[in-house]
Amino acid sequence: MMTVPAVLLAALLVIPLSVIIIPVSLVIDLLRGRPRLPTLRVFVFGLNYLAWEVIAISFSAVMWFATGFGLLSGRHWSQEAHRKLQVVWAASHIRMLRRALGMRLEVINSECLAPGPVVLLSRHASMIDTLIPIFIADENHLGCRYVLKNELLWDPALDIIGHRFPNYFVDRSGGNSGSAIDEVGALAAGTRDSEVFVIFPEGSRFTEAKRERALEKLRDSNPAAAERAEKLTRTMPPRTGGPIAALQMAPPGADIVVLAHTGLEGMAGPRELWRVVPFRHPIQIELWRIPRVEVPTDPDEQLAWLYDRWAEVDTWVGDHQPPGAPIS
Repeated sequence: MMTVPAVLLAALLVIPLSVIIIPVSLVIDLLRGRPRLPTLRVFVFGLNYLAWEVIAISFSAVMWFATGFGLLSGRHWSQEAHRKLQVVWAASHIRMLRRALGMRLEVINSECLAPGPVVLLSRHASMIDTLIPIFIADENHLGCRYVLKNELLWDPALDIIGHRFPNYFVDRSGGNSGSAIDEVGALAAGTRDSEVFVIFPEGSRFTEAKRERALEKLRDSNPAAAERAEKLTRTMPPRTGGPIAALQMAPPGADIVVLAHTGLEGMAGPRELWRVVPFRHPIQIELWRIPRVEVPTDPDEQLAWLYDRWAEVDTWVGDHQPPGAPIS
């Protein structure tokens, strides 16, 4: 009731005005001595984002009618249709990131994501990297089921589509953490052979301030984990509840894939994008697959195993981070 009217109203205002805003953005960049045109590029990307919000909302409305006003939305064919809509929506944003913002993706070992089912543990560094698993999974003919922060529900397309096939939007405040962990485990348990279960163990993008707050909490609740977390200098300490539930509840044949990336550090919003576009360095991404039989079954050993994997991610980021890249 709030976000859909807001997006439609913004589209009605911004899209017609773009015939004025685009040349004005160009002039502003040239007057400021920015020949790489960051203002124009970010506006064009934002315009594309807004247009695809309208497209996704419109198609989801049509699909709601097609499923008998949502009565048949739980059927497999309906879920797959909505999943395809999500893929098209995400692909449109990646395509515009490449064309307007000059983003280049260099992916190593993407084929290791297949076959499914798979539990994907992905690094989280910016507002952009939630699109990366969809992009790689689709290349491997796999669908995704996500654990995402509930703040993303302010995006109406993601809210509507994301609730029409299996995903879980978690409240990161920790007010009902036990219930949230159960929901994550249930979502992981239902992962099909054609799917990737995606979770971001860090729960939040890295900043020095967030890292220090996380360490303070760990020092009070789990000193041993805090000692290990202090060695992670480029990533947040993993939140163990959700990932451990996924490891325990995922189908027996589900291997684990770790996804590390660098080049998106510090990009929390349009202002940060404006400072760096067009991208001067490629976004480097690497995946590695771990057979399920190598994952311990004891919860304490699983926690240590998860910290070991994140230490590897932290080291990988340090080895591959572009020169001069921001940390937060």
